[in-house]
Amino acid sequence: MMYVTVDDVARVGPVSFNAVTMCDEVGVTDGLLNFHFGSRNELLAETLVWVYQRFVNEVADSVAQAKGDPEAKLRAWITAVHQGFVKMGGWGVLVNYPIASREVAYLAEHQHGKEFVDMAELNLARLQHLISDFKKGKVTDFSLEPGEIPKSFFIKNPGLTALTVSVALSTSGMAVWQGGRTEGQAKKEGSILDKLVIKTHVDRIIKSI
Repeated sequence: MMYVTVDDVARVGPVSFNAVTMCDEVGVTDGLLNFHFGSRNELLAETLVWVYQRFVNEVADSVAQAKGDPEAKLRAWITAVHQGFVKMGGWGVLVNYPIASREVAYLAEHQHGKEFVDMAELNLARLQHLISDFKKGKVTDFSLEPGEIPKSFFIKNPGLTALTVSVALSTSGMAVWQGGRTEGQAKKEGSILDKLVIKTHVDRIIKSI
């Protein structure tokens, strides 16, 4: 049920997602959905956390596979976030605009809040580490896992943290712009101009650091 929900919401968004149709696709009754998850919205909340965890892990994998200079790894993070939101499709609405579905956002926060916050902090901490490496001109190890970010991590260097948030927001803005379109729109508009705009934006982010 979660796998089909991932695909359906990515395609049509959380508001248009039809749990009954999903159950028909899987070949189960809606009673089974309620037995396992409690409700349609609880299914969406649990799947949202799963989708976001996968996104953060895929971003980290892309950085790990990038060639070993600090700029390449930083660009890999930015590119992976952009591609991740395009792949995420309709889930990006819940990640970036939780008000779009208040009940799902409430359930995600109150039932899975720690998991979500841990992954968000980890993703931001990894970016901060990459920016620090870029400014120093060297690649260093980062081995922290979800829930292991020290409370002092983001406050010990407020200037670097502010820069990190700025880069994250600039990247997120580009990703949401590209990822918020339907598959058909993305193909139609995925032109050389699109690619040039994205490349120019990424270059400006890097230059601003």
